Amino acid sequence: MTGTAAPTQRDPLYDPLAPDVIADPYAVYRRLREHRRVYRHTQLRAWVLTGYAECRQVLGGTAAFGSDFRRMGEDIPDAQLSVQTLDPPDHGAIRHLLVSALHARSHTAVQDTAARLAADRTAGLLGVGRSVDLVSAFARPLALHTMCDFLGVTAPDGPWLEELSNAIVRSMDAGLEPSRAEPGTKAKAELSRLVSEWLENADEGGFIGAARVAHAQAPDVSEAVLANSLRGVLHAGYESVSRLVGNALARLVAEPTLLARAVAEDRLDALVNELLRLDGPVQAAARVCVADSEVGSERIRRGEEVVLMLGAADRDPEVFAAPDAVDLTRRKGIHLAFGRGAHACLGAGLASLQLRAVLAALHAAGIGFEPAGPAEYERTATLRGLRTLPVTVRGTASAR
Repeated sequence: MTGTAAPTQRDPLYDPLAPDVIADPYAVYRRLREHRRVYRHTQLRAWVLTGYAECRQVLGGTAAFGSDFRRMGEDIPDAQLSVQTLDPPDHGAIRHLLVSALHARSHTAVQDTAARLAADRTAGLLGVGRSVDLVSAFARPLALHTMCDFLGVTAPDGPWLEELSNAIVRSMDAGLEPSRAEPGTKAKAELSRLVSEWLENADEGGFIGAARVAHAQAPDVSEAVLANSLRGVLHAGYESVSRLVGNALARLVAEPTLLARAVAEDRLDALVNELLRLDGPVQAAARVCVADSEVGSERIRRGEEVVLMLGAADRDPEVFAAPDAVDLTRRKGIHLAFGRGAHACLGAGLASLQLRAVLAALHAAGIGFEPAGPAEYERTATLRGLRTLPVTVRGTASAR
């Protein structure tokens, strides 16, 4: 969560990094939404939106609310200029380039690779014979190798990438702890340098190579913006997807019959949709008001920041009946897990595909889990994910 933090002043209603909120933010979201759907947060000095309609309004266009804080005169480091932070018209050229590169890849090939890697990693769980951490032994390596295969590059050193990736995630909460900002900026620059090296040597077999080819037809896109945008693809494909898979696995541990029920009812895609809505890692997104606007019952002034609590919006009872429960008959495609509008997640299809591949592989292998210790969440508010998820793996026979 960005914003200008008040270093010693905690908000009386919502302290995003408090231990109880890290463990379960959704009860706090509910209380905050019931108190005021558009709330002026003391520490962030920003408006916090917890209602679905309000978040959809802000996401709907960039005329009134933007992602590019340079529109308000802020000095944004070069390492942060990317498809995620640019607004139209600058945003259009880089997004078109990346979409063109996505279309150059065979969907069937990507789907087959995701299924194979998920099946291989799942098979490895069966031979463990002891408790295992599903985060470090399954979700993280699976996301890394699936993403690097998609990009067409060799996976970088795990501990090195982990350090940089975690620094970037922590920097997303610099509005709460300003000391997190600088390490995140440095980590982004270092990953962008790696991506630039990949671009220089890429062939046309992966997404990086396809982006290099597309860049030749997009002279308006600078090399820096391309590298930063591809760094964002790498980071999201690793960090967001691994957290999504970890969060989904935690729900399967807590609800051991859920996967079998979804398969029996031929509703695996519906389960994916509900896991994205309930357990999506992206909890918040920031925008800056560039034109005075009315949101909910509040007047948002030009220059003020808004923080969209997507995790709260996706459990708004005005839109989702029984919002905290998995409902396999719920209408698909209305959640905000991937955002909306110009800055909707480019990798939404790939993330959904990977999660489905994991669920299918677990079911095909007949794997079940039993808790082997308490799950622990990372102390991050913007991107929610598990640090550890210890379980005992049960095969087909023992699960039955």
